[in-house]
Amino acid sequence: MIRKESQVQPLARPILAEIEPYIPGKPISEVAREFGLTDVVKLASNENPLGPSPRAVRAMQDAIASVQLYPDGNSYYLRRRLAEYHDLPMESILLGNGSVEIVEIIAEAYLEPGREAVTGPQAFFKYRIACQMMGVRPIMVPMPNFQYDLKAMIGALTPRTKLVFIANPNNPTGWYLGRREVERLLGALPQGAVMVLDQAYFEYVQQPDYPDGLEYVKAGAPVIVLRSFSKVYGLAGVRCGYALTRPDIAADLQKVREVFNCNSLAQAAALASLDDGDYLKKSIENNRQGLQDLENGLKALGLKALPSVCNFILVDFGKPIGPIFKELLKRGVIIRPMEPYDLPTCARISVGLPEQHQKLFGALREIL
Repeated sequence: MIRKESQVQPLARPILAEIEPYIPGKPISEVAREFGLTDVVKLASNENPLGPSPRAVRAMQDAIASVQLYPDGNSYYLRRRLAEYHDLPMESILLGNGSVEIVEIIAEAYLEPGREAVTGPQAFFKYRIACQMMGVRPIMVPMPNFQYDLKAMIGALTPRTKLVFIANPNNPTGWYLGRREVERLLGALPQGAVMVLDQAYFEYVQQPDYPDGLEYVKAGAPVIVLRSFSKVYGLAGVRCGYALTRPDIAADLQKVREVFNCNSLAQAAALASLDDGDYLKKSIENNRQGLQDLENGLKALGLKALPSVCNFILVDFGKPIGPIFKELLKRGVIIRPMEPYDLPTCARISVGLPEQHQKLFGALREIL
C-alpha cells in the first residue's frame, strides 16, 4: 500500500527554495500562437539577425547524416582549431553546451559550502544560480550606475573567496571594464581564487582600452575566459561556447564536464564559422550600424538608452516595464524585461535589422 503523507514535504535540497529559475526570452512561435499573429519580431535574446554563416549551414547539413552516432566527446578538431586560432595549447580549451554550461561546470569544480563567490546583481543572472546550485549564496556587490563597483568588489574579497564572476562587456547593462580596471581586480584576488571573465560579446567591442582576456591566460593568471558562438557567429540554436584558461584549471573543469556536452552539429558549425572571416566582418559591421540606428531611434522617442558596446541596449522606460512589455507583445514585438535583475523599469533590446527596428519604434510610439 502506498503511504500518503498528511502534509507535502519538500523533496529537493533546501537551497533550491532560494533559486529563481532563469527565464529565457519568449520565442516567436509562442507569441504568434498566443496573440494570433503572423509577423513577430524578436529583439529579446541578443541573437544575430543575419543568421549563421553559409559555411556553417552547409557544415551542419553535411553533419546531419551522421547524427545516429555520438559526437566526438573531446571535440578534438574544434579544440585544435580554437587552439590554433588563439595560439594556445589544446589543453587550455574547454567546450560547453553554450558558455552558460561552462559557468555551471566552473561552479561544480570550485564551489562548496564554506567557499565564497563574488559578483553583482546586474551581472548575468546565471552566475548566481550556478553558485546556489552548489549550496553557496553569492556575495552580490551593488552596481551603482549599472557598473561594477571595483572598490566594493575588492573589499568583498576574503580568504574564502574562490570565484569572482565578471561579464566584460556586461549583460544586461551593455558597458565594459577597461584594461586597468580588470587588472586591478585580477591583482587583488586572494590566493587560490579564480576570476571568471565572461567575454561572450568580445568580438563586438571596438574600444581601444578593452582588454583581451586571452592575454591574462597566456601570462598564467588564475582566469577563465569565456567565449561564445551564439552571438556574433549566429549559432545560438546549436549551443556552443568555450573557455580559455591555464591547462591545470582546464583539467579541473574537464573532470566534471559532461562527456558529450558539445553536439555534432555544433562542432561542425563552429569549425566552419571560424574559417569564414568575411562573415565575421559582416556581422560586426552590421551590428555597428544597427546599434547606432537602435540608439538613435530610442532616443528620438525620448527614452533613456544606456551606452552599449554589445549587440543590445538597456533602456530605462521610467515606469514599470510589465505593461509596456505586454503591449509590445500584442503588436508582435518581443523585448526582454529586466525585473529579475532588480531593474523594474528597464528592458534589454537587441539589435535587429532596420525593418525590425522600425516595427519596434512604431509600436513604442503607439504605446508611449
